[in-house]
Amino acid sequence: MPKASIIIPAYNAEQYIGQTLRSILGQSFEDFEVIVVDDGSTDQTARVVNEFNDARIRYFHQANSGRPAAPRNRAIRECLGELVFIFDSDDIMLPGKLATTIKCMDQAPEAGLAFTGFACIDEQGSVINPSFLAAYSTLAGLEKEPVGNNAFLIRARTALRGLAASNYLGTSGVAIRRHVFDVVGGFDEDVRNSDDFLMWQAIASRFNLLYIPEIYHQYRVRSGSISLRSIEDRAPGLIACIEKMKQYHLDDPTALKLLDKRIGRYHFESGYSYFSQYRMNEARKAFLRALLKQPSRKNLFYLIVSTLPARVVSQLKQLKATGSIT
Repeated sequence: MPKASIIIPAYNAEQYIGQTLRSILGQSFEDFEVIVVDDGSTDQTARVVNEFNDARIRYFHQANSGRPAAPRNRAIRECLGELVFIFDSDDIMLPGKLATTIKCMDQAPEAGLAFTGFACIDEQGSVINPSFLAAYSTLAGLEKEPVGNNAFLIRARTALRGLAASNYLGTSGVAIRRHVFDVVGGFDEDVRNSDDFLMWQAIASRFNLLYIPEIYHQYRVRSGSISLRSIEDRAPGLIACIEKMKQYHLDDPTALKLLDKRIGRYHFESGYSYFSQYRMNEARKAFLRALLKQPSRKNLFYLIVSTLPARVVSQLKQLKATGSIT
């Protein structure tokens, strides 16, 4: 059986999945399999994958689920490796990722999950952020214990508290021991998005994490990605997911407060988007939810202003733009 399994959910991925697979097959560590689960693609994803003449690639097709959790879970059921690498169909694996991650995990048997640093690229492959996690103050502030020369152990409770504040794991940077899924289960197929973020918290509630700062993949930022959809479209799913996260923080009031703060922020951002479109009824409801989750002067101010007619709000915005009011 292979040492490692790389699992890739794919949907209409013909444009990039060939490049993704080439980046994986070019790794110096070769004892692995690649599980591609096609979630009902309508393009040439199957043809691109099957053109690779490599026995390590295993392709599965299923009816479209509309979410990455279902194909990820199918891949986990099919995989044989003891270390499961999560990877997206449009990202690029950089040289040395498999070898380094496996070596570091062998040095830290108490860790259930490893994650690495990563860069961001645009649709053409140009680097737009050379080290995404470098700006994450939450990750920088977590207590870490050195493991070998280039990895750091983050104890479970510390990692979990940090995840209540922000998601500091890039999906394609994650590797998970196969037996961990036997303990925490699979990815949640009921949430609309952030099923990966929910999984990281499930794992951190039971296992230590291992952080490898070196940049080992490139995350492709695309115009049609879920993360770039309008906030009013994304907010309901994000909020529902955060509510589910609370089950892992029931004994940590500080973490629960952080999660409520995040929910309040999503309500506010959604409300502000509605407000900018002069959809006052929807804005008012969102600002009220934001105020209830995160009491603040800003949330109260926008709740009050959203009770005004759209015509009046438009006039106030014009006066502010001209400097007539501050």
